[in-house]
Amino acid sequence: MKNVTFPKGFSAGGRACGIKKNGNPDVGILKSEPPAVGFGAFTRNAAAAAPVLYCRETLASGAKISHVLVNSGNANAATGPKGYEDVLTSVAQLRASTKVEGGVLVSSTGVIGEPLPMDALKRGIEDLCRQSSTSDFHAAIMTTDTFEKTGEVALQLGGKEVRLGGAAKGAGMICPNMATMLAYVTTDMGLDADYKTVFLDAVDRSFNSITVDGDMSTNDTALLLANGASGVHYASLSAADKVLFDSALQELMRGLAQAIVRDGEGATKFIAVNVAGAASESDARSVARAVSNSPLVKTAFFGGDANWGRVLAAAGYSGAALEMPKLSLEFCGVKVFANGVPLTRDEEDLAQRMKAKDVSVKLDLGLGKAAWTYWTCDLSYDYVKINGSYRS
Repeated sequence: MKNVTFPKGFSAGGRACGIKKNGNPDVGILKSEPPAVGFGAFTRNAAAAAPVLYCRETLASGAKISHVLVNSGNANAATGPKGYEDVLTSVAQLRASTKVEGGVLVSSTGVIGEPLPMDALKRGIEDLCRQSSTSDFHAAIMTTDTFEKTGEVALQLGGKEVRLGGAAKGAGMICPNMATMLAYVTTDMGLDADYKTVFLDAVDRSFNSITVDGDMSTNDTALLLANGASGVHYASLSAADKVLFDSALQELMRGLAQAIVRDGEGATKFIAVNVAGAASESDARSVARAVSNSPLVKTAFFGGDANWGRVLAAAGYSGAALEMPKLSLEFCGVKVFANGVPLTRDEEDLAQRMKAKDVSVKLDLGLGKAAWTYWTCDLSYDYVKINGSYRS
């Protein structure tokens, strides 16, 4: 699969260096030639990992990015000054092992609070730089994921083909407050630094609108790399073509985000939570987030219990403006509440709808025109099993 290497000028590889106990690929390198303009969104967790701190500094410097180094199996979080030193050492190793023309970004994912096994990582970097054709980048960024999350799209803009590609990882410790998980989006479009506002809006409408378990990671990172290899520059496009590119980027990122939810640890259902009629966008997001994070809502879906009252309860404590007589609720396509009172419904039909893998909640607050959508999953016994023995 091409994906992150689908746009011109990008290559990637991955291999096993011994960080993961299962022997799967655990170090990956993504390369852009020419070096790319980089955009990033990172966790707001106060316990942010060393790679996040390093990436923030690198992007703030304005350096163009030629390489992204990723390891899985170890988060390099809560590792003190030594953790940051290890980031610098790994970057130095990469520079010594291959031609690096621009800046380097670093991501890590895995167990928190354990030092990086630097000898293994150094060997992995050296081996991967010698065998640049290795195609396991997507596998190298995964932890408890059960499948690779990737995507690509091609557009005709300004009379030329422009490509976008992406890869993401994540299945647990997923709760939005920036971007959630690791995500890498590439394009051969030429972008300027001011495109960051568009990128961050796309992050909000994709990676910031998913939740699996309500836990925000210490390592959340979403990157966009734009190297201009297509010969098309965003600033020269017509207004209509700019909209096409922006929409394609958002759609690609939304697809990656939804794939993470579908692979939620132990998940059996994909749940779309649509909130409309809110007095403000902030209120719409607050209600969608509260419903999506509610363990009671999520367990009801897992058990096939059409307990829609839990949705109203979560909306009520969300902090958003709410007037019950104006609110209406659809649960799996069945209207169950309106004008402040429950509606008559076919319980057997509703129970049957609950058995579908893709289900939905639609809540209209009746107070305005603002809307937002979150995507989440159910909470099953297997989630506890997976996370009860994560380190072993």
